[in-house]
Amino acid sequence: MKKRRKNANRDPYEEEIVAAAEAEYERRRDERAALERQWELNLNFLAGRQYVGLSARGELVEDGKAFFWQNRGVFNHIAPVVESRVAKLGKISPVMSVRAGSGEEEAAAARLSEKLLKNAFEKLDIKRIVAEATAWSEVCGTAFYKVYWDPCGGALLGERDDGRVFEGEAKVEAVPPFEIYPDSLSANGLERVKSLMRARVVNADDVAAAYGKAVRGGETEIYSAAGEKRIVENAVTLLEWYERPSPESPEGRLTVVAGGALLHRGALPYVNGADGRRDLPFVRQVSVELSGSFFGQSVVERLIPVQRAFNAVKNRKHEFINRLSMGVMNVEDGSVDTEDLAQEGLSPGKILVYRHGARPPEMLDVGAMPAEFTEEEKSLLNEFTVISGVSDVASSSANATVSSGTALELLIEQDNERLTAPAERIRSAYKAIARQVLRLYREYTVGKRAVIEREDGKTGVWYVDGASVRDDVAIENENELLYGESRKKELLLRLYDSGILETDGAVPAETKEKILALLGYGDLAGDGGLSRLHAEQARKENALLPAKEQPVYGYDDHAIHIEQHVRRALDAALSPKERANFEKHVAEHKRRLREENAQ
Repeated sequence: MKKRRKNANRDPYEEEIVAAAEAEYERRRDERAALERQWELNLNFLAGRQYVGLSARGELVEDGKAFFWQNRGVFNHIAPVVESRVAKLGKISPVMSVRAGSGEEEAAAARLSEKLLKNAFEKLDIKRIVAEATAWSEVCGTAFYKVYWDPCGGALLGERDDGRVFEGEAKVEAVPPFEIYPDSLSANGLERVKSLMRARVVNADDVAAAYGKAVRGGETEIYSAAGEKRIVENAVTLLEWYERPSPESPEGRLTVVAGGALLHRGALPYVNGADGRRDLPFVRQVSVELSGSFFGQSVVERLIPVQRAFNAVKNRKHEFINRLSMGVMNVEDGSVDTEDLAQEGLSPGKILVYRHGARPPEMLDVGAMPAEFTEEEKSLLNEFTVISGVSDVASSSANATVSSGTALELLIEQDNERLTAPAERIRSAYKAIARQVLRLYREYTVGKRAVIEREDGKTGVWYVDGASVRDDVAIENENELLYGESRKKELLLRLYDSGILETDGAVPAETKEKILALLGYGDLAGDGGLSRLHAEQARKENALLPAKEQPVYGYDDHAIHIEQHVRRALDAALSPKERANFEKHVAEHKRRLREENAQ
């Protein structure tokens, strides 16, 4: 028996690890094959290739014509339904906030974390990424996001012998369901799987550049979002096997395999879970949740039988119209040249010669178009609306007499109610992504990180350190599909008219500024945003007052400063010296406020 030659740079069990990873991938792929064929069928119907189906063996096959003269037109209603759903769900834009614990320091850390999150989402163009994932989830039922750290992103910090050094930044990537393989298809949610595989086709040269190990590429077949298969040259299937922490692996495990080679094996890469644990760097989003299933269902799957029936009805109608317009001729055998008649038909002015003594050719009476065709067509169109939850309210004949803007708004909101469930799942995905992004910044931020904030035409720079980043994310606004913009503005005006927003008989300037901003008229704020600036200045003084007394200026808005300073003094555990600084500072504000009121 030959002894295996040992290599210091080679895992002694590399072959066994690679074989185990590839075998597990094959098992999961076979287990998920039926679902994958359904996704391919959905993509074909979306693209207009609607004469395909699933065979008894679970393969995609094309349906043939029963007769050569049959119409095979496609009247695609699935594509506009999906486009409408994606467009409506694209309105989802959660307002993210970071909740603070007790104390002013926690509140300050939460505010900085919120600014960091907003800045990160703007750099990522998160709405574009969510829109891409939503398109996948609406067609295939499920989509995923990968949240990871890019060490080559962010600002350039300097140069080293081995290359340039960047501060790094969090990245989010939309991942189609074709690339995800859970350990169990019956796990109802990402949090219930023990391990997850991501398999994707990548260029062999890119793998070598990323992992420092050459792998042999070849021709690989991939399935595009347009529903077509194509061949990619010099490619390999990159397997990423993520295993959750367990007693055997307290920090989890990530195994990366490609081209029969082990590229990486180690702990899960990020401390991105709750309570400082490592977890899977993925977020799941489904369109229609199915109990006891890891993958959700798409509305396209429900619409396929209706689309097939609609195509059949429309084509039969067109065939009937062809019979009405072109006719079906009854000819006595041997009375005319049937070949010439079959080729040229009965063109206008045609001289038809028939045998003497024979019966002249005549057109058969095919009758009128049966009313059942039209009724069935209307019924199927209604089924598209019922199943998809999408209809054109403004052009619907049932609502043609509605002219009130408020009434139309209510009809649109009712029309959107069917979409509130997938919209809430998108909002949950936003929240899960935000938590992982903040945890990555907490883990990888070294020293201070600059956060640039642009608001009201002004640019502010804030500095955040990793230890102060908080991840208790909450969504502040309501579901956009549940309450339309007109409804929100109407409720806001009612609150204003009711007087509930008033303090001492008047609406505070800061509240009035926020109301005008929500109504879209922020530029009309009477103080030009001064109340917000005064509040920010007071909060800056709060951070300095415990250590040193701060001056009171004549241009200060004393009422706002008093409110902010008292809130800080009551919320924090201050020493007698620190409390004395606050008391003296607030007393000076109150004195000057009395003088202003007396004038």
